[in-house]
Formats: sequence, structure tokens, C-alpha cells
Amino acid sequence: MSKVLNNLIELLKLERLDDFLFRGSSEDLGLRQVFGGQVVAQALSAAIQVAPSDRILHSCHAYFLSPGDSQHPIIYDVETLREGRNFTALRVKAIQHNEPICHITASFQNEEQGFDHQSQMPEVAQPDEFIAESTVIQKLAPYIPEPIREKFTAERPFDIRAKYVNNPFHGTILPPEQFAWVKANGNAPSDQKIQQCLLAYFSDFHCLLTALHPHEKGFLQSGMKVATIDHSIWFHRTFNLNDWLLYAIESNNAFAARGLARGQIFDRKGRLIATTQQEGLIRYTSETKK
Repeated sequence: MSKVLNNLIELLKLERLDDFLFRGSSEDLGLRQVFGGQVVAQALSAAIQVAPSDRILHSCHAYFLSPGDSQHPIIYDVETLREGRNFTALRVKAIQHNEPICHITASFQNEEQGFDHQSQMPEVAQPDEFIAESTVIQKLAPYIPEPIREKFTAERPFDIRAKYVNNPFHGTILPPEQFAWVKANGNAPSDQKIQQCLLAYFSDFHCLLTALHPHEKGFLQSGMKVATIDHSIWFHRTFNLNDWLLYAIESNNAFAARGLARGQIFDRKGRLIATTQQEGLIRYTSETKK
């Protein structure tokens, strides 16, 4: 296992303060505020520890209330909303400085057999035909401001190969879609609960940024403000992050300073393993209006 992947797994383990109370460290990715994927993944880690061990996480819905502070830990307070015959519903409050920064609901289900159909996997080039995101970041290094350069160019826990490359400092016009192959940078544990938390963490990458593609904007461009409002994940089938997964994202709407994007995650056999939906703020203020 690579050091960065191991560090992420350690970040998601949490310190248990009480039966329903947990504390998680924060990581600084260079933007001061906490990365939304971290909050969702840690909240799911807390929920998984409270839910009955024989029930499987199948969905979560996160609503971000305020930016988190990457310099301080986060408290996760878990509450049982419903304990039914087949389903368990939990709510997790992520708290910093005595104020909630995010509310997450998570649903767990007993394993069952039932109907089976899914969307067809899109036809895209293989991972080795796309440029590695780490290579793109290194090429951009000279243009990244010194205070955040080290964080942005650091090794990451995932190997990501995306079809479309949008310069975060000077966006270009692209289709409102993205196709990104991803796998763990190292050997991830086979435990499906850990893999679900890792996938939840990754699922916040690229999603909302796809809504910027048609508008010739990068998320770090002067005048841009980008922030996730809500994020949902549905887990459909088991998967293995040690092999390539395809994150196929489409943005079907942008309006009123908000962008919407839907993602489907497939394994290399074409099995649909998860679906995501995210809406966020994408506000641009030109220099002349400042």
C-alpha cells in the first residue's frame, strides 16, 4: 500500500469518543476549507460503525451547510432515524467549532436478491490512452501560486486518467461531460466497507467541475467561486478499487449560479457499481464588476 493511500485510510478510521460520537482529523488540500469528499467519507465511516454489521450501505445524501476548516478536527454525531426489519436509516451531523458544517443521511439494507437491470457502460478509450492527472498537475506546477503549490502537486491516493483536461486557472470550452478512469494508488484493503468510504471520497472529484466545461471557466480562475451544496451516492454492486473504474459524468443543467451533475461508476466488466448526483454553487464575478 502506498503511503498516501495508507494516510487516507487512516484519516477515515476516526476516533470513537462514545457509542454515537466520533472525531476525525482534517487534511489540507491547499484550499483551506475541508474537501467535501473527506467529510462525506468520514461521516460514512462513522455511520458504518453504528449500523448493524450485517446491513450493507446502499445510499447516502449529504447537505453542506458551511465550509469546513481544514486546520481543525471534525466531530461526527450519529443518530438512528429508523431501525426497520430490512433497513436502517442514520443521520450524521458533522460539527466544527460547535456548529454543523454538514448533515448526512445514510441508509443500510439487509442483503437481498431481486430484479436486475442497469445502464449500459459508455464506450470510451482505455485508461492508458488518457493522460495521468498527476502528469497534468506537474505541468501546471509553475503556474500554481507558491502557498498552495506543494499541496496541489503532492502525490495522491488515486491514479486518475481523465478524457478532458480543463486548466483550473484558464478554462477552455468543453462538452458538459467527463470520463475519468480511477483506481487506488497502491493496494486498497478488500473490505467492502473501506472501499465504499474510499469511493465516496473520490466521488467528489470532477463531478461539479464538469458543470464548468461549457462555460470556458476553471475552478481556480479569477472571479470564480465553486462550492458543493449537496452530494448523493447510491451503491449498487460490489467493486474493487484495485482495478480501474470508470466515472462517467454528465452535467445536464446550470442556472441561477448553480450547476448540476450526475455520475455513473462502472467497473471494467461494465457493471454499474454506483450512481452520484451533485449540485453546487458556480458563481462568476468578472473583474469589471468587482
